[in-house]
Amino acid sequence: MKAIYQKQLTSQESYHLKGDEAHHLIHVTRIELNEEVLLLNGNGLKIKTRVTHISKRELTLTTFDEQCVTKSSLMDLALGVPKKEALELSLKQAVELGFDRIFLIRSHYSQIKVPDSERIESLLMSALEQSNYEFMPIVKEMSWRDLPFEDYTEVLMMDSQHPSSTKVVSKTGKKLLIVGPEGGFSPSETQMLHQLKNVRVLQLPTGILRTPTAVATGAGILLESLLD
Repeated sequence: MKAIYQKQLTSQESYHLKGDEAHHLIHVTRIELNEEVLLLNGNGLKIKTRVTHISKRELTLTTFDEQCVTKSSLMDLALGVPKKEALELSLKQAVELGFDRIFLIRSHYSQIKVPDSERIESLLMSALEQSNYEFMPIVKEMSWRDLPFEDYTEVLMMDSQHPSSTKVVSKTGKKLLIVGPEGGFSPSETQMLHQLKNVRVLQLPTGILRTPTAVATGAGILLESLLD
């Protein structure tokens, strides 16, 4: 279903869209009468509407269903900032996969600056609309040492350079996924992270994964353990 993110969305019987939103739906998407459009506020409110009027510059959406979803905050992501293309794809995947918070870490081997807040919001919004997901993650810049490790029952560290640990996977509680940039983790970062009492190091029987691939793979492992 076509979706539109509106941060200030409130419950109404109908919505009148103008400007860029209307232009995109009318002239790019070429939406038609009676098509359904999903409105999302990124905080659990999802309103299903139907197109009931179209003109050259505006359209009207009429509500036919409304839900307010409660989120179970299960996973956060700590990401050593990779190159631009990999970072942007990783951010989009993090929305689709349901991460609650994304911590962007200026790792020793990170090669670019963190994008400005407007660019990050645009990427997240695009992914939220494409996936029809109800929640917009919170993005924060942080250092490895300042991460709230005590909040998690398990920390899964994707590390292609060191053997997997034998720690037992926790089936409950909140999880943190740690993924490094293209160059991996520095020796000091590795030492600090491996010493965490609740960390599980995972080395897969594969080649070195690209950062977005590691994000998706790690999320799949955590989701499987949470859904058992």
